[in-house]
Amino acid sequence: MSLISQGTGECVDECRNRASLDTETRQLVKSFLGDFTEHLKPRWNESKALSTMKQVVTKSLDKHRYSYNGMLYRLSLGDSPGDYVRFVSVIANRLFADGTTNWGRVVSLLAFGTVVCRYLKDKGKDNCVEAVGQEISMYLLTDQRDWLVKNNSWDGFVEFFRVAEESTLRNVLLTFAGFGAALAMLKMVGYQ
Repeated sequence: MSLISQGTGECVDECRNRASLDTETRQLVKSFLGDFTEHLKPRWNESKALSTMKQVVTKSLDKHRYSYNGMLYRLSLGDSPGDYVRFVSVIANRLFADGTTNWGRVVSLLAFGTVVCRYLKDKGKDNCVEAVGQEISMYLLTDQRDWLVKNNSWDGFVEFFRVAEESTLRNVLLTFAGFGAALAMLKMVGYQ
């Protein structure tokens, strides 16, 4: 095999892997937010990543529900659903602004996205759930792509939290770290 054809094969594999990560991330976030807001009908056969995401984000929401809701209600955004969708991007950028990425922060972003989607649904704007999911997916696939790839993407997410269940302390610490970063970020933005 020549170097040219070997290089082409690697490029094809990389493109295939990139497309696979894109598709998996978009479908996972869409299904997750859709299930949580009852915007989509739950599937009988859900992936391990979706099941894990539901469990971990539910735990985060249960522990920090009032804080997440407080963050949302303290915002002085207009009635336009687009304001909330754009704000998810602002939150994502602030949450990861210090250059630290971990699964706890990813969970915090998803939890905040869930709160935004529920709020929009309660306001009769449940058609915006998909837009919030697209915004979160786009952020993860552009700004956090390298980290996702290095951490075995959503298989790594499943493995991390499976192991984390065996080590509750690490799970709690990461959740608090992500939550603390979200609160600090909101203070920096000036939403108090």
